[in-house]
Amino acid sequence: MKRCEIEVGNTYIAKVSGALAKVRITGESPYGGWVGRNLATGREIRIRSAARLRRPANDAPYGRLADGSPKCQPGESD
Repeated sequence: MKRCEIEVGNTYIAKVSGALAKVRITGESPYGGWVGRNLATGREIRIRSAARLRRPANDAPYGRLADGSPKCQPGESD
């Protein structure tokens, strides 16, 4: 996923310790990335890169707004 597609409060499938797990993003980390909670274990984790997030956990289409336009604008990095 891309950095501009991540929203605080949403649940995503993320790679945690080599396995895929549901993670709810609880906020942004002051050191970069996000802070989240692994829903399977209840542990707090830090997600340093959007590359660790695979897709929204609810299987909703991502990357586009309700009107069909892309969330990320051309030229945005990550």
